[in-house]
Amino acid sequence: MTTENVKRLIIVDDHQIVLDGLTILLEKIEGVKVVSGFTNPKEAVDFLKHNQVHLVLTDLSMPEMSGLDLTRFIKSYNPNTKVIALTMHNDVKTIKSMIQLGADGYILKNTDFDVLKSALDTVIQGDQFFGTEILEAIVNDFKPSVELDGKKVNLSKRELGILELIAQGMTTDKIAEKLFISKHTVNSHRRNLNVKLAVSRPAELISKAKELDLI
Repeated sequence: MTTENVKRLIIVDDHQIVLDGLTILLEKIEGVKVVSGFTNPKEAVDFLKHNQVHLVLTDLSMPEMSGLDLTRFIKSYNPNTKVIALTMHNDVKTIKSMIQLGADGYILKNTDFDVLKSALDTVIQGDQFFGTEILEAIVNDFKPSVELDGKKVNLSKRELGILELIAQGMTTDKIAEKLFISKHTVNSHRRNLNVKLAVSRPAELISKAKELDLI
């Protein structure tokens, strides 16, 4: 892999032992280079002002400056810099705040290495990545919920939006273009909708959605 294709990454966490451990782990991932680590987010801000960085892996609860404020700075200073939260916070309010600030990923510190690698790979490719626990928290918070075969099914706002566009006859390519997301992401939502509503074909999906008053 050429130097031009290597993604420069910094880690921000107020515990040195976490920085050291993550650096060792991330060195195993091809295409990613850890260029620095910071226990003080304000020092990370100074570094970002003078150095090219493609990815920032950050904790949220830190002295001097929170991960939320760091993300706000990064996305206003250089929106192309990707930000992944690596934290113990799995409350919906914090998750939503990070999403609204433009975070590209959100995973918990108790995750395993394969999930961390998948998060980095996904974000580098231009998609968002959220750990399983994070997705569950988001899905459970959003309405509406419907009863299907005696079970409660929750749909996210994004899934409802895509469901509406499918009902309008839009293709995956057109939906991706309209929502400014990748075709891969659209297909993932379509698969989730099929699973949640227990259908296998677009016509069945639309019929079931109308039956449940979702569209």
